Amino acid sequence: MKSPRVIAISGASSGLGAALAREYAAPGKILALAARRIDRLRQLAHECEKRGASVLCRQVDVRDFRQITRWVEETEQSTPVDLMIANAGVFSGHGPEGQMESIPELVRLVETNLAGAIATFGAMAEHMRKRRHGHIAIISSLAAIQPLADAPVYSATKAGVMAYGEAMREYLADDNIAVSIVLPGHMKTAQTTVHAGVLAGIISSGKAAAIIRKRLDRGQSYIAFPHSMHILVRLGRLLPWPLRAWTNRPFRFHVKPALKQDDEYE
Repeated sequence: MKSPRVIAISGASSGLGAALAREYAAPGKILALAARRIDRLRQLAHECEKRGASVLCRQVDVRDFRQITRWVEETEQSTPVDLMIANAGVFSGHGPEGQMESIPELVRLVETNLAGAIATFGAMAEHMRKRRHGHIAIISSLAAIQPLADAPVYSATKAGVMAYGEAMREYLADDNIAVSIVLPGHMKTAQTTVHAGVLAGIISSGKAAAIIRKRLDRGQSYIAFPHSMHILVRLGRLLPWPLRAWTNRPFRFHVKPALKQDDEYE
């Protein structure tokens, strides 16, 4: 697959989204970056421009479908997108005393991680279908395969993202649009700073971005990493439920209360 020239990334102000922007930033590349934190986004845009890329940035909350639509339409009018990465997401889980997510928290997770990802994907797919060209990557998680007892709503949203991506991959195949589902494990981002517990197989966001870019350039439709964690997760699904729960005990965690209300984990 030809390396993309125009790349759009949602949730680009920090974490994996920012790492992906840096990974693609180079002379001849055009980056269309969107996130809620416009100040951080502008700083990232300046950094990417110093690397030779042209950058378009816009403040977008993926929970607002009108903002998503305007961002996609304005980007397409400027220059058609070769690769869209629907990355924006937030994280939350149970507290140190076993407190479950509040109703506002779980609604925020579903609206951002699932509805926002689907809306971003759908808005771009409409344009790509008209020209019968494009590639859309949607960021899920290994938690979609092995749900986390301590982050059940987050796990459910990522499982929904994976299911949607797989369905749309088949639906868009005849339109010559490639779809990739990305399932990372733990990465060194703001998400893992609130995670109180073992972070098995954790890698830097920069390394994760390099893996994703390399595999997207190959046209892979299913990108799960780290490899060892992916294998363990798959094997774990073969175990009877009580045994699987027992083997997961060393990896149980909670979300740090001081940071639990911070809703920015893109």
